[in-house]
Amino acid sequence: SSGINAEWPLRPGTVFFERSLSTSHMQIQAVPVARYSVNDIKDVFYTFADKYNLEVQEIPVGEDWKEMVPPGSDYFIAEFENQDKLVFLCSQKVRFPLQFGREVLASEELLNMPRRVSWKECKISKEQEEHDVKQYRKSFTEFDPFKVDDSDSDSD
Repeated sequence: SSGINAEWPLRPGTVFFERSLSTSHMQIQAVPVARYSVNDIKDVFYTFADKYNLEVQEIPVGEDWKEMVPPGSDYFIAEFENQDKLVFLCSQKVRFPLQFGREVLASEELLNMPRRVSWKECKISKEQEEHDVKQYRKSFTEFDPFKVDDSDSDSD
């Protein structure tokens, strides 16, 4: 048992990943991944780690992953909804794939969205972007903390 409640496969989950690869450009990405258990997602990360001969360490919940990474070292970390973490240490011997996180999550085994591996392929038209923004705003309305509630106003 993975320790996750039985509803996990029915709820959307999120995988967070961060990479720091010999550059000042660090980033954290959050990718919604539904339908899969944390163990299933971790298995795909392990498969891709084997493919690229990457060293991976699983970090127990509550332990500081930064203690596993030598100061100044390059790393990639994936964190899951249940707070499990996988740390990939980057050595000088193996070139770490720049799009590793995207490649794993967009893979056939998970999201099956191979075009999403390269961020350059994710461009959309200005019109589509404006449409998506309107849809997002509409769906976010009930969660908007700044929304003015007109239900208490007097109507004349």
